[in-house]
This record gives sequence, structure tokens and C-alpha cells, in this order.
Amino acid sequence: MSSAAENRRFLLPLVVIILASNIGVTWSTDITDRISPLDSDMMRNLFHTIRKWMFNMVGKTGLRTRGTFLQDKIPDDLPFPCNVSLGRSPRTPRSVHKLRPGDISVIAAMGDSLTAASGASSTNIVDLYMENRGLAWSIGGQWNWRNVTTLPNILKEFNPQLVGYSLGDAYPFHRETQFNMAEIGAVSYDMPFMARSLVKRIRSDPRVDFKRDWKMVTITIGGNDICSFVCAMEHPEDLPQKHRLRMIRALRYLRDYMPRTFVNVVSVPSVETVVGMNPKPGVCHTLHHGECSCWVGMAYNQTDNSRHRWKMIQQAMVEVEQEVSRMDEFRRLDEFAVVYQPWSTHISLKMNGRDVDYTLLAYDCFHMSQKGNAYAGTALWNNLMEPVGKKSINWRPLFEDFRCPSEKTPYIYTYDNS
Repeated sequence: MSSAAENRRFLLPLVVIILASNIGVTWSTDITDRISPLDSDMMRNLFHTIRKWMFNMVGKTGLRTRGTFLQDKIPDDLPFPCNVSLGRSPRTPRSVHKLRPGDISVIAAMGDSLTAASGASSTNIVDLYMENRGLAWSIGGQWNWRNVTTLPNILKEFNPQLVGYSLGDAYPFHRETQFNMAEIGAVSYDMPFMARSLVKRIRSDPRVDFKRDWKMVTITIGGNDICSFVCAMEHPEDLPQKHRLRMIRALRYLRDYMPRTFVNVVSVPSVETVVGMNPKPGVCHTLHHGECSCWVGMAYNQTDNSRHRWKMIQQAMVEVEQEVSRMDEFRRLDEFAVVYQPWSTHISLKMNGRDVDYTLLAYDCFHMSQKGNAYAGTALWNNLMEPVGKKSINWRPLFEDFRCPSEKTPYIYTYDNS
């Protein structure tokens, strides 16, 4: 199982992109459920070697990006916008429904290249192979909130002892990745494996009091399913139901084996928003053929009808995530909660209402730039502090209507305290 997941995450998507773009192969079962020659110790070792070589070849990008692809640094003389004293309980709460931001001691994430912050600091094609995990919106903790406004860097203002966030550029096998379980090429099928691996990693970390510390996990996955696999399935409409079963399996494992856990479920933004940009730089048009071949690939002769079909399947996956998050078996528990955070459901790249803001995107116009990750991190933070039914469904410029805990509403919202 672990060998299958490790190899699939990097090598299988590459194989699928090549096949889907040039041959037009259709599998009779969900390709992500299949056992292949990639599921061997030899291929796993090869995968690891290739990844090490790639990391050394690309070299750490740090923040090579200049100018508008970076967020505007918050001046040192401006204080953090929230009263941090309201954001932490006098003593560790026993109920997840009485949880304040500063009560979170451990931060973690599961996902794909969006959570790995692939190419967030990219200025050329080679940089796209680097995972700038320290800049990742939900799990990156590089520097601080003034120049990298991610969820962990915001939470660190309430609890400086927070652990688990990624530091700098790193691949999954690097120590700096910490509790970021994201893998490029990961698909919905990988969620249960990621959940088991995450619990094992957190349990074995000496910095964590596994039973007492409150943990926050953010899950975002599905982009590779809908971009590179859906058109290779004989029955693609089955994908949402499979996504439902995999998500339930992962959430049950976290509920049963990791005490004191709050889970954010965030949908992958609409694929159409990115691949349908107009105008689109030539390099992005070319790269999208490989990154999202089901929507723009040549072999399937994609039409408006086929793209509409994939769009409906993705929407069904979003509805599945909303439904699973509200399931009765995850409600009214003292030490576990799941909340669907909808900030990505109506995301817009036209921040001025007219023109696409390419500074929110990496060099490939597919992943998020450092600035885009900052917008996403702030949007997720705002969702945490917004009651169910009144949560934002789009990101905003940094610190525009930034939410804070107050004396009246100091707690992170769940379905049971809203």
C-alpha cells in the first residue's frame, strides 16, 4: 500500500499525461485503483533517487521571485490586526467546540502539489519542480505573517510554540517538510494512506503531547483526479462516489486514532477558472496540456461538451466534500470536528473585476505564486473565524476584512457551535 502510493504520486501521473496526450488509452476501471509494475520496491527506490536528483538539480529557489509575484510586505510598524490575548484559552480546552486559535499546538496538511506549494517561487520552468513548502497557504511557516501570510504564520501570533509547519524548500522525504503530507500527483485514492502516515508521524514526534495537544489538519485534494485521470476512466461519473468513500475512510481514521483534532476540508478551486483563462500566456497554454490533459489535451479532441462533463463531475466532488463534512458520525464529538471551509468554491482571478491577475499564479499559470498562497492562507483563516452559513466563498486582497476572535465570539467555528 505505501509503496503503491509513493510511486503513484510522482511517476504514475507522468505516465498518464504521456499516454493520455498521445495514445488516448481508456482503462476499464479507475486507474487510481489499479496495481501496476510501479508498485514495487525497485520502483520505489528509483522514485526516491530521481526525486533527490531533481531537488539537487533545481536547487533551492528560496524567494527568487521579484516584484508583483510576492505579497506586499507588511511594514514593521504596523501591529498584528488581532488582539492575540483573546485568541488563547486560560487553560487547555477539553472540547473542540471551545477551541481558540492559540489553543492549536500542532498544524498538519494532506494534499497534492497545491499543498506542496509547487513552483510558488518560480520564475522559469525548472523552478516548477521545486516544492516551496514553507510558503504553502495551509501548512507553510517560513518567516512570519508580514511577508508570508499563511495559516501557520497567523496561528503563530497566537501560539508561538506551534509545531508541524513546513520550513523552506523541501521534498516529502526532507525533514523540513514536517507534518505536510502532500505529494505532487496525489489523488483522492491516497487520502487514507496519508491519514495513516500523518498519525504515525505526529505520534512519534517528541515535541507533541499526542493525547493533550490540539491538532489542526487541512485536506485539499482532487485536482489530479479531475485534470489527468477523469478522461482515462470508463465510468468517470463514478469518481465522486469513490471520492466520498475515500474521504470517509481518511476522516474515520483521524477521528479514531488521533485525539483532539480539528479538520478543515477545502475543495480544489474550479479547474475551469485556471485552464479557461483568456488571454493565456503561450508558456502556460503549453504547460496546461501536460498539467491538465483531460481539459486541454490533444488526444481526446476536447470539446465544450466534454469540458462541461468534467466540470459537472468536479462540482459533484465538491458536493461530496460538503456532505461528508456534515455527516452525523463526525458531529457532536468532544475531541474531533470536521468543517468544510468554502473559500475556494467561487474563487476569482480577476481581482479588479476585469483583468486576470497573473501575479496570483506561478510561472505555469496553474499553481499559486507566493502571493496567491498568501491570499489563500488568509482566506482559510477568515473561514475559521466565520460561522457556518456566513463563510466567505472567495479570497480577498490581504487584510481586507481580516477576521479576528472577539470577546463575544472567541472560538473557531464548528457545525455545533455556530
